[in-house]
Amino acid sequence: MFIDKIDLTLFSGSGGSGSISFSSKSSKTSPNGASGGKGGSIIISTNRKLFDFSHIYSKSIFKAENGGDASKNLQSGKNANDLIIEVPLGTSVIDSEGLVAKLIHENQELKILQGGRGGLGNRELKSSRNINPGIAEQGQKRSKKEIKLELSLITDIAILGLPNSGKSTLIKKITNSNAKTDSYPFTTVSPNLGVIENLESKYIICDLPGLIKGAATGVGLGKSILKHLINTKVLIFLLDPSNIELNTDQQIKLLQNEVYSYDEKLEKLPVLNIVNKADLDVKEEGMLNISALEEMNIDILLQKLEELNINNLETLNRSFLRTELHQNKFSIQKSSANYWDVEGPEVDRITGILGNENDVFNEISYRFENSLIPEELKLLGVKKGSTIKLGSFEFIYED
Repeated sequence: MFIDKIDLTLFSGSGGSGSISFSSKSSKTSPNGASGGKGGSIIISTNRKLFDFSHIYSKSIFKAENGGDASKNLQSGKNANDLIIEVPLGTSVIDSEGLVAKLIHENQELKILQGGRGGLGNRELKSSRNINPGIAEQGQKRSKKEIKLELSLITDIAILGLPNSGKSTLIKKITNSNAKTDSYPFTTVSPNLGVIENLESKYIICDLPGLIKGAATGVGLGKSILKHLINTKVLIFLLDPSNIELNTDQQIKLLQNEVYSYDEKLEKLPVLNIVNKADLDVKEEGMLNISALEEMNIDILLQKLEELNINNLETLNRSFLRTELHQNKFSIQKSSANYWDVEGPEVDRITGILGNENDVFNEISYRFENSLIPEELKLLGVKKGSTIKLGSFEFIYED
């Protein structure tokens, strides 16, 4: 089964917590608590050997490893391995805010979720403010993200035509494809892929399911077919002179209308109009007539493809990466007149402290005052005496 769309839920790994220890245990001086290991990130990576998402279809949830907690006496926590999800070239990554990336190059990588930072131990937290801190940081919490993966096949040539025009037979004859063929409409319900190897260069070619009127607006298989054209270089319109409803000129107009209505940029692609079924003694003047079934004039078709110098052509699609993917460090919500709820990774960094209660309170207060949150609260109109909630930590705001 060909899978070109899939929903995934992703979880990065949490960072390991730092440790609290001292070289001099009796006086609790000379801190030597180590830091926790970083959590695993989730990376989406392209693999040219893949052609759809069937290899991950049965697994919709991916969780990266957590970083290891630190031990005493400078024994750092172990860093977790990143989790790599391989996808075919032509994959678009979409989240709740829209398109995240288009991955169309070989071995292209997208870090979709950053692994949690390992918490610092008390040795790293030593400062002029606190030369013997009795605290350590918790590891940064795991992050969650829900995404969609959608595929537009990376091909050199795409064969288009009405149902039962002989597309699957043609691709089977000129490539190593095992495309299913039969004499009834909609034999092909998903793309067939093959490689043309009997030319100077190898070309990837796909046979797309038959187009019908209204495909560009979603009729039939519609948009699920047409989206695979954005990453191809050459179109073959395969025409059926035996079609009793539309002659070849009408078929060309229908195909042009549906393809170009879907995306007008597709008008820039070179098109070969090829008439199939010459074995039925139904031919069109001024066009190349072939018989995919009897392999008539297939060599001439291949020569025309060679003359297009396909390797020097470019697809219309371009790689894309949304730059603000890992921003938005905190958010502020006013839940009542004097109550402000602050959430996000920055809040976790400020409040994720372990250890001596007094030292924990002082460190949280210091981090809050030196963050961007107070300034943002002022801009939003916070008043003296309001309650500020940072995660599970609450305090009264004093200007």
